[in-house]
Amino acid sequence: MLISSKSRKAVVLGAAALMLTACSQGSDSGAPSVAWIKEKARVAGAAGASKCPVPFDIAAAAKAAGYNGGAGAGTEHPAATGFVDGAPDTPTSQADGAMLECVYRLDSRTLHVYTVGAGKGPAVGLLYPRLAADAGMTSAEMTPWLNKAVVADRGRTVPMPGRTVVTERLPMEGAGDVALTLSLGEHAKADPLLERLTKELAAQAKP
Repeated sequence: MLISSKSRKAVVLGAAALMLTACSQGSDSGAPSVAWIKEKARVAGAAGASKCPVPFDIAAAAKAAGYNGGAGAGTEHPAATGFVDGAPDTPTSQADGAMLECVYRLDSRTLHVYTVGAGKGPAVGLLYPRLAADAGMTSAEMTPWLNKAVVADRGRTVPMPGRTVVTERLPMEGAGDVALTLSLGEHAKADPLLERLTKELAAQAKP
C-alpha cells in the first residue's frame, strides 16, 4: 500500500500537535534517550549488521509474555538496520531522530522490533508508512490510532485494532520522544500476546 508523503506529513504533524498538548513527564535517569538511539542506529547502519546493537533477550521476553513456542534470532539478513541523520528531506532528519530495526523469530513468524527516537515530534511518527503497510491501513484509518499512541502515558502499550502492531512510549532521559514498537509484518494474524511481549522488551530497551 502506497501512502503519499503529503498524507504522511499531514498525519504526523497532527499527531505532533496532539503530543505538544499532552502533559509533560520528567526525565528518567538510566532510561533511553534520543542520543542513545542515534548511537545504536549508527552502529547498525543503513547497510545492516549481523546482530542487534541493543541486546534484547527475545527468548526470555517471549517466555515471560507467555509464548510456548520458539523465539530467537531471525532468519532474515541483516539482523538489524539503523537510520539516522541522512538527507534534509528524510523523516529521521526532519525529526532530529533515529530508527533502529531488529528482526527476530517467533516460531515461523518474523517479528520486527523498532526502537525509535525523535528530538522533534512523536517518535512513532517515524514508522508511519511502515506500520500502515504492515497493518493494511489507509492514512485515514491509521490516524485515530496514531493520535492515541503519541499522547499515551509512557509505559502504556497501544495496540492497533488488528493486534499485529503494538507501540509503547518509553520512560526516557532528556528531551524528545522515544518509543518501542513491535510488528508482525504484513498479512499477519492477530496475536493477543503481542502487548505482553512489547512490555517485556520495553523493559530491556535501556542503556
